[in-house]
Amino acid sequence: MGVSSKVRQMQARASKAQGNAIQVRMELQADCYAGAWAANSGMLEQGDVEEGLMAAASVGDDHIMRSAGRRINPESFTHGSSEQRKEWFIHGFKA
Repeated sequence: MGVSSKVRQMQARASKAQGNAIQVRMELQADCYAGAWAANSGMLEQGDVEEGLMAAASVGDDHIMRSAGRRINPESFTHGSSEQRKEWFIHGFKA
């Protein structure tokens, strides 16, 4: 789809914080795509969606920072918060 290369071009012209925000939007779009794929794959078993949501939450930038004992700084996020990741997976799954 060419999203990644467009994101890289935008990031090259942006500040660090703006580049991170652009990266977050791309990652959340990927979570949405993953939800849509999951809903239409025909391959899900009982508990797969819940497991996917837990996995999404565990790789949220806020969770990772908290686990490392660091202060949560949304400007440094590159993948989105746990809640955002779950939200966009669900959005894709329901769409």
